[in-house]
Amino acid sequence: MAGGAVTLAGQVVLVTGGSRGIGRACVLRAAALGAQVVFCSRSGGGEMRAVEQEAAAHGAPGSAWGVTADVSRESDVLHLFEAARGRFGPVDAVVHNAAITRESLLVSTAAEDFDAVFATNLTGSFLIARQAVRAFLEQDRGGSIVFIGTLSQNGAPGNASYAASKGGVAGLMRMTSRGYSDRSIRANLVVTGYVETALSASLSRSARRALVEGCPLRRSASAEEIASVATFLLSGAARGVEGQAVFATGGLLEVPL
Repeated sequence: MAGGAVTLAGQVVLVTGGSRGIGRACVLRAAALGAQVVFCSRSGGGEMRAVEQEAAAHGAPGSAWGVTADVSRESDVLHLFEAARGRFGPVDAVVHNAAITRESLLVSTAAEDFDAVFATNLTGSFLIARQAVRAFLEQDRGGSIVFIGTLSQNGAPGNASYAASKGGVAGLMRMTSRGYSDRSIRANLVVTGYVETALSASLSRSARRALVEGCPLRRSASAEEIASVATFLLSGAARGVEGQAVFATGGLLEVPL
């Protein structure tokens, strides 16, 4: 209900990259808000089973289900949506979080690393968004997509491929919003700053210190804080929020050079 309590009760939510970090936190938060959640991971196995068990503790038994899928593969994305429909029913909302990084300066970036990052981060975003919109149009009842972005999209000197790919994700969100908002399909982007996850662990100590010292809150964010913003944007309480880049950066506006 708009303006009311945040709830995802009765909704089927799909989360990519859901076995760790921000994705895992989104799975647990969505389950706690009453959703049935399908999430994916490239590695599968024990990490997915652990998240399923945690989600049961946060929500209802069996409220989350993990599927092994690589978002850069079209066949895997199609299988992911089909599996979600078969398990819980049509997907109502998506958090697209899956991403990889290959940290390096522009001149040191190998072409194959650049291609690998773009395959997951940007092509994967396109494949997920396209399939989500197709499903929402077929169901003819709208839907919501939240992309997880980063301040790196404005330019991260030490991570050329990641910054470029995330800039593309921001453009994809805007294109999705402009193309389909008249069909009650909402697309938004959560822009993150420094979040302590396995993905950010590759940053140097000096880079992490600069991010914390440059942040008005003088601290890093937690994955759970980002998940709270993402799931709010999925909910009916945020149904008037459309086509926005929502900053959850602790006041940080740029990546420190």
